[in-house]
This record gives sequence, structure tokens and C-alpha cells, in this order.
Amino acid sequence: MTARAIVEQHLRAVEAGDWDTALGFIADDYRMTGTIPFPISLFVKIGKRDALRMHKPRKQALPDFKFNEQVLEARADMVRLQVNLSGTHTGVIDYTGILRGVPVIQPTGTYVQLPNEYFTYFVRDGKIIRTIGKIPKNAGVQALVRAVRG
Repeated sequence: MTARAIVEQHLRAVEAGDWDTALGFIADDYRMTGTIPFPISLFVKIGKRDALRMHKPRKQALPDFKFNEQVLEARADMVRLQVNLSGTHTGVIDYTGILRGVPVIQPTGTYVQLPNEYFTYFVRDGKIIRTIGKIPKNAGVQALVRAVRG
């Protein structure tokens, strides 16, 4: 299977909330690094154990969420994507214990389309071994909170 197909199947599993399948595409020695803007720009490092930690509350808040990814570059061992998350806020936004300063927000029914985020996935032996994420200042959880608050 190509790196692109592996990453795409991983993303479809996350969208479906199929956490076991999504985690099955992640290598045991997986590392994610990157920058997130909340509450200030932070550099993060995440291993396999926490690889899905940000996805689960988003799936709860936006049960119909989609990545809407665009492949910017694909090679035998790497896929670089732009994602534009979208979904309808019909569940509770609750990042308690994951991100400080994010309010718990009850469902508003608001459909959201979030700004661009960028991720580069590296694949070896059929597993995602590394992800580098770049979430610009106007994107990510901050953008989700702004969008549902109107």
C-alpha cells in the first residue's frame, strides 16, 4: 500500500471514530512534532499513546467532522497535506485535561469550516512513523471555539 493510501485510510478511520483502526496505522515508535497556537504558540511532541488525543474531543463535538484534505505532495515514504476541518457542532466541546483555557461549550448546531492546517506524514513498513504539524495562529481549537461562538 502506498504512503498516501495509508494516510488516507488512517484519516477515514479517525473521521469515523474507529480508534482501533486509526491507531493500527500508527507505528509503536511514532512521534508527532509541530506547533500549535493555543494559548500561545507551543512546540509539541506526542508519542503513539497520545496520537489520537486531540481527535477524540473533536469527534465528540463534531460527530460528522471531515478533514477535507488536499494532498500537496506525495512520495514513497511521505505525504504532505493541507486539511480544512469541517463539521456540525452537535456535541459538547470538551478539551478538559488536554488543553487549558478551552471552555466547555454545549452544542450550538453551528456548521463550521476551519482555516488551513498543514501536516506531513512519514510512512515506513506500512505504518505512520512521524507527523509534523503546523497549525497557524487562526486555526485549530481556537478557530473552532470562535466559529461556534459566532
